[in-house]
Amino acid sequence: SYWYAPKKFAPANTSNQGNLDSFNLSNGQLIVSGWHATDYSQVENNHYLILFDNTNKTQVKSIKVTNVARPDVAKAYPIVATAGQSGFNANFGPVNLTPGHSYSLVSRYSTLDGGNGDNGQSKITDYWFNPVTLDQQASYVDSFTKTDNGYNVKGWMVSDQSINKPNAYLILLNDGQEIARTKVELTDRPDVAKVYPSIYNSQKSGFNGEFKVDPTKVNGTLKVIMRFAGDDANKNFSDQYSQDYPTNAGNFDNIHVTASQVSLSGWHASTQAGNKPYEWLIVLDNNGQELYRQEITDKGLGRNDVQNVYPYIEGANKSGFQIVIPTQENMLHKVVKIINRLTDDPAGNGNYIDIVSGPVSILSRAQTEGRKTTTYNDNGQIVAVYNDAEVISQLPELPTGCEITAVTMMLRYAGYDVNKVQLANIMPRSNNGDYGFVGNPFSPSGWWIFPTGIAPVVDRFVGHHEIMTGASMQRIQDKLKQGHLVVAWVANVNGFVNHALALTGYDAGRLFYNNPWTGRKESMTYGEFYQHWNADRQRAISY
Repeated sequence: SYWYAPKKFAPANTSNQGNLDSFNLSNGQLIVSGWHATDYSQVENNHYLILFDNTNKTQVKSIKVTNVARPDVAKAYPIVATAGQSGFNANFGPVNLTPGHSYSLVSRYSTLDGGNGDNGQSKITDYWFNPVTLDQQASYVDSFTKTDNGYNVKGWMVSDQSINKPNAYLILLNDGQEIARTKVELTDRPDVAKVYPSIYNSQKSGFNGEFKVDPTKVNGTLKVIMRFAGDDANKNFSDQYSQDYPTNAGNFDNIHVTASQVSLSGWHASTQAGNKPYEWLIVLDNNGQELYRQEITDKGLGRNDVQNVYPYIEGANKSGFQIVIPTQENMLHKVVKIINRLTDDPAGNGNYIDIVSGPVSILSRAQTEGRKTTTYNDNGQIVAVYNDAEVISQLPELPTGCEITAVTMMLRYAGYDVNKVQLANIMPRSNNGDYGFVGNPFSPSGWWIFPTGIAPVVDRFVGHHEIMTGASMQRIQDKLKQGHLVVAWVANVNGFVNHALALTGYDAGRLFYNNPWTGRKESMTYGEFYQHWNADRQRAISY
């Protein structure tokens, strides 16, 4: 007898690659498309797609598929003989899914014709596509309008939670308290399905609901809850929230101040306006003391622009006003606030509803509020700002921790009870300054950290940050006007290649800052600042 040498049935090219182009649940069934290219399929010529629940570690369903042509894959992988016929388009039909679970689609080539292609002895080649977690949701209110009986709301809502919470409700809140609800039957929204194909049943997502309430009895901020629920809509549910819909809104569009008069125009729309026929303008100082009041007679002016934004408020299209008041002696050189009041009292008191302007400069000069001093010119324009922030030295604890010390000053001025050592300890570390501090800030041999690296420290307390790298001087000044310090990175200051300062203010010719190295309040001209700032790539951060 003669024994032949065993042969290995393996292709010349043993690579294995694939891509999941679509994982579509928009019609409540799972439809997938993609490709899986490997020359093992020449021998393992049975192709299966398997849906695997990664959370439960169980197979959900498997189907056998017939490959389709993919000339694009053949072009990308010319050395894979089977690439041109590696595509798949398959419908799993209804599948038993669980919200929140992670699922993987597995493409399998097998020598076995049956089951899922794996009996423990068959030859298989698997490709696991990236997992998909069923935890997505999205919603949008297309319109919220007033009706004869209350409000109408149109829009769409989708959620993977609707897999086992199939009932859709709309709930109207007034200042967080429920005042109405309605159950809705969701309708076809192919536009939503196109954008959110991987969210369960996104094709059936449209709603058109009616809330039967008396708008004149609503006096807070409205909000719509879009709820998917099980049998008990108050216990087993998943909510999404709309934007706020204020029932009292307004704005002073134009305020022009001269030495003799103040001209004002704007609008005030409210669901409470129906029984309040009188409109007044009232001027208050910074302490809330009334300085002047005058009835507005030029009112009810057409404002279709307001109607477009607030279609749910009765009379929004006739909410405009304009008035001219004298510049009283007791207003001069003050920052005031102006009230527009709708009231049932001819004298401007009684039952009323107000809108209040922001700070208005009546030809004011230096005005101090808290630790911030704002200086205005005779035209009411801000010409200087100074935030009297506490100065903190980085020494002796942080010989190379100028950046975190400057951020400490910024956060303390914002009202957060923090200290430099505390923040230095929680500051990220990295070998890249864009991600964390390089080295040890407690050591003279430490290096630096840059805005994106230090941003998580700001986020931890403020909840957000703003990278100001490359910002215009106007943006920096705007931050200082708001009372927000700006930490700027500079080069060649105090002998350092890289240093950080906490900017606190400005005037016509200089920027003011707290220097963590010297522990002093200092200033430099704009030209000097740009020379040092430019040399350190104009890095900066605020919030």
